[in-house]
Amino acid sequence: MTHAAETTTHHIPRRTYLIVFAWLAVMTFVEVLVAAVGLPELVTIIVLVTLAVIKAALVVLYYMHLRYDSGYYWIILLVPIFFVLLLGRYLLLR
Repeated sequence: MTHAAETTTHHIPRRTYLIVFAWLAVMTFVEVLVAAVGLPELVTIIVLVTLAVIKAALVVLYYMHLRYDSGYYWIILLVPIFFVLLLGRYLLLR
């Protein structure tokens, strides 16, 4: 007899979603400021990419619920990211 795998759902409070949304909005505002200020190009790129990675992580962790999902989903996420980084490194060093 096969038993269905038990699944548990984790309830995320609305307050958490609002806090994450507020952080995303603040970081978007900072991105616009950084782009408008006219910092050196390398500094601008580093700041904008860093903020984009942080924002993407927040969306994946909270809005896509990866924080509370199985470890298999982490593998499904991280393997393609590894190959994108590998490809990016190859393209930059060509």
